[in-house]
Order: sequence, then C-alpha cells, then structure tokens
Amino acid sequence: MNNLWRLPPDDYKGLPIRCAPNTHAVALSLLTTYTSVREHILDLAAGSGAWLARLNDTGFSHFTAVELDTERFEFKQVTPLPLDLNSDFSQKLNSSKFNLITALEIIEHLDCPRNFLRTIHHLLANDGYLLVTTPNIGHWSGRLRFLVSGEHRYFKESDYYQQRHITAITDLHMKLMFREIGYELVAYQTGGSFFGLFKRILVLPISFFFKAFLGSYTDGDCCIYLVKKTKPDPSLKGSTSFYFKSNT
Repeated sequence: MNNLWRLPPDDYKGLPIRCAPNTHAVALSLLTTYTSVREHILDLAAGSGAWLARLNDTGFSHFTAVELDTERFEFKQVTPLPLDLNSDFSQKLNSSKFNLITALEIIEHLDCPRNFLRTIHHLLANDGYLLVTTPNIGHWSGRLRFLVSGEHRYFKESDYYQQRHITAITDLHMKLMFREIGYELVAYQTGGSFFGLFKRILVLPISFFFKAFLGSYTDGDCCIYLVKKTKPDPSLKGSTSFYFKSNT
C-alpha cells in the first residue's frame, strides 16, 4: 500500500540508487541519444556503483570513480578514489582528461558549485561532455511549497541535516553558470519521481494545469543536463558590476 503513495528507492541489479526512481534511465537516454562517447569516463560521487554498472551494460568502458564512502561501493570492476569534491580534486587525478564526466545528484551537497564545475572543466578533454543532475526545485509541488513556506522542495531543514542538501540551484542559474564557466547546453530534461500510482492519479489535475501553462519541466524530481565543454562566455563575468570595480 505504501508503494501506491511513495515509491521506494530504486536499484540496478541489486546496487542501490541514490536518487528518484527512473532518473538513471532518463540520464542514460540523453547520453545515448546526443553523444557517441563511450569510453574514458569519470563518475563523481559514484555511490554504490549502480550508474557505472548501467553504463557498463550499455557498452561504455574505461571508468574512473570518485566516492568517499568506499565501503558501500559495490561495482567490482572499478576501485573508487576517496576524494573530497569540495577540494581541488583534479590535482589527484594525474592530470587525466576525460571524454565524459558524470555527476548525478551531488552538486546540491557541495559548498561551491561554480568551483566544482570549473574543476570538471579542467578535467574534460576538448569537446568532452558533462552530465549533471540536481533536484528540480521548479517542480509544481515545489512552487506550491515555496508559495506557502518560502522553502524550496528538497531543501527543508530536515534535508539539511539528513542529506546535507545545502545548495539549491534554479534552472536559470545552472544555465548561466554553464555559459560563464564554458559549457554549451546539448540537452535538458526533467525526470524521476517518488510518486506512487495513487498519488500520481490524485494530483493529475494539478500536474496537468502546471504543465499546460508553465511547461513540462514543472514535473520530474530531477533536472538532468547534458553539456559540452567550450570556451567561457566573457559577457557573463560581471565586469560591469560595481562589486568588481576598484574603490580607488
């Protein structure tokens, strides 16, 4: 009965998945649809290794994984590196260049998203790709929550303590960061949901209303971005802001 209201966490071949059900499937679909990259892949915050196992079964190869909780990493083909993603972790990857870097449901846990994206930019090969996801705070239920409480969905006080969700990023700010640091947006989609069948039926009129008037991206628990390394956009440096002008 509980599953009719809220779905339990998903898994892949017994490996736990630490995000909303179906998020990995949607992310993989973006990769296989919009890129031909299949090797030299770095997965950041690899969790149990479920995402890498799925990639491996789809024909991807030559993996490197970063995961602090090495004891719970179960994908036997890779030994994860226990690196702190709040640090300059590129210095400990032997200046390797990767064709694809994936970072699923981690950026919202980090102290400085821009530094994280800059470090990834340094690690990517020219024309390399980044796949990154983060909670969709623009979800219709998130908009209603903010209207009532002023808090973002998945960024309540309990989320801060239990999951260390500390950095809520809007779709606009994510796309501006990409341009500023040097990424070209290739594909964007929302996906994944903990809603069970009964809950989906119950909220269908509300969901339909928001999608009809505000677009399909008001649904789906996660924002999933596929971007390609390019040159930074100098027009977004903030050089005209008084914050960057000398006081002398």
